[in-house]
Amino acid sequence: MIQNTKRSHLTARWLVIVNPQANNGNLGQWWPAVQTKLTDLLADTKIVISRHRGDATAIVAEAVAEGIRHIMAVGGDGIAHQVVNGIVLQKKVPTREITFALLPLGTGNDWIKSHEIPKSWQRWRSYFLTAVPAYQNLGKISYQSDTGLEVRCFMNVAGLAYDAFVVRYMAGKKSLLPGKLFYFWATFRCLFMYQPQKGIIKYNEQHQYKAAFYTINAGIGKFSGGGMQLVPHASSQGETFALTWVGKVSKLAVVLNSFRFYKGRIASYHKAHLTHCETMAVVAEDGDELLIEADGEFLGACPATITLLPNALRFLSPA
Repeated sequence: MIQNTKRSHLTARWLVIVNPQANNGNLGQWWPAVQTKLTDLLADTKIVISRHRGDATAIVAEAVAEGIRHIMAVGGDGIAHQVVNGIVLQKKVPTREITFALLPLGTGNDWIKSHEIPKSWQRWRSYFLTAVPAYQNLGKISYQSDTGLEVRCFMNVAGLAYDAFVVRYMAGKKSLLPGKLFYFWATFRCLFMYQPQKGIIKYNEQHQYKAAFYTINAGIGKFSGGGMQLVPHASSQGETFALTWVGKVSKLAVVLNSFRFYKGRIASYHKAHLTHCETMAVVAEDGDELLIEADGEFLGACPATITLLPNALRFLSPA
């Protein structure tokens, strides 16, 4: 059972899952100093280093079976995505009995922007000491992977078409450039490689749109891709998730309108369609491929369905 005290997380036993590859591999170097600060702050910790992509799911399940109900990810949106999926996929206790927190030391840190969670250690420490439990929605995706039908949840934004193309392109690549600059370079590089893919969106089981798509985004949070706002109308505690899509556009149009993506003004672009929905299905036309990523993690391809899981994630929010 969840304790009722607002600050019970300060005395709880925590599982801390660290992604040493976060921030373009820099977290592995920073971790010894960060660990000292973190263990001074937390009363009781079990620290595990994530060695392989996706192993957080099993790590979380084992910890929950041991009785741990407070789980912290250390890194960026990628490790947060994996940890949250571990929380949702374990079957030992209801998801809402587990408290999640993120120490944001990644590159993009997009999820924290919607909740105004700070990045610097001193401000994050102050936030953590006074934080209170809150709930947010999750999105649930059923999609095709290399091994068949898969199900994953996302806590922030799922991107289809161009967004997933960029994430797949970046997978496994390292750069001497700072993380955000590397992502910006990759998005520009991929712009000249990507061709809009044809497909059909059906949402709320009654509306349908057929096009060659540049981008499709389903949002629980507002921010993705290092600060872009492709779903500025998203609300993490609403009754729906936000949906934005843009059909076929020229590369020049993308460049000229990119400022709208970062300023939350995509709705002012005449080829952008913004709405809300509870369910969405996407299929690609024969011969085309609509890829999928969620929270910056490449998943697979359509056909896919996305549904809303209301208030499924308990997390620590600024007081």
